[in-house]
Amino acid sequence: MESDADDSEQSNRAHWVLIGSLLVALIAVPWALILLPSVRGVVGLFGLTFRDAYLVVPLIPALGLGALAVWTAIRSGDP
Repeated sequence: MESDADDSEQSNRAHWVLIGSLLVALIAVPWALILLPSVRGVVGLFGLTFRDAYLVVPLIPALGLGALAVWTAIRSGDP
């Protein structure tokens, strides 16, 4: 019975990490590009225009989000 509680707690933690990753990929990164002028300067160092950065930079946390989703699916063990 105790292992069921541990599995449930780890599952809840994994779900919250997934939600946090979604918030970073879909909200935090795009708004950081819009609101923070220092981020625009860093993006300019890589040779990206603002439009390019707005399309490409959110893909970085999205790749992590995809890896996290695969890890969560494998960890659940349900077919």
